[in-house]
Amino acid sequence: MNSSTRCTSDVTLICRSPWWHFCILSLTCSPLPLLSDLSLLSALVVLVKGNPVPSALSELMNSGWTSGEELGTDGETGAPPKWEKMIKMLVHEVTTLRNQQFVEEFQKPVEEISSFSQHQVPSTPPHLSKTLCSTSNKEACLQEISRGLQVYQLLLQHVKAEYPQSTLLPSVTHQTTVLIGLVKDQMKVAEVVEDLSASERKRVLGEVSTGTEWERKTSVHAILRELRNFLVDTKRALRRMAKRGKDFQ
Repeated sequence: MNSSTRCTSDVTLICRSPWWHFCILSLTCSPLPLLSDLSLLSALVVLVKGNPVPSALSELMNSGWTSGEELGTDGETGAPPKWEKMIKMLVHEVTTLRNQQFVEEFQKPVEEISSFSQHQVPSTPPHLSKTLCSTSNKEACLQEISRGLQVYQLLLQHVKAEYPQSTLLPSVTHQTTVLIGLVKDQMKVAEVVEDLSASERKRVLGEVSTGTEWERKTSVHAILRELRNFLVDTKRALRRMAKRGKDFQ
């Protein structure tokens, strides 16, 4: 600050939760120069409860009190793509639905959920790491993701039949449909991925709709568990494509 610049007596003490143990003095100056010198910013950090004075820059950056633009640093490069936000929401809802079904149907605490890991459903799609998504073929990977989501979309009908009291299931089903559309939007030729045929639908549902009540319940649990895993794999595959860009053909 130039020696010719004077500050008025208007001083504001700003405290921000949860970092309430320190405050920032805001001095109104006329004229007010740019605070380009971070040492000056550090000098404005006031100790309140005898705690060590933190680094002003790191404290403000971590607190979210100010944006990266205001501090002259690079902020977010932009909002995440629609598919990423959709998958994040779906993973959360499917995980919640899986845990609710486990507790209510099997009368066990969620901490014991791993004891059911041996239960499988033959018709669930393979993990993407075992498909063409493990290669650099972008179009083939997108087709695998779309087909897999279509199978899970059908299997959710079995979940509805066996667990009709769920309030989350309608949202999961709808968002799965939307995600299929978002994945197809990234394809060069989306028409390559056809809807499941009548015979395929009959086979998939037939594998889970028969058996004892216990077997049908465990199949619901397995479907939700594997759908969650598939969504996580999908997010990783799509992120990898985005990072490779044009090289990921």
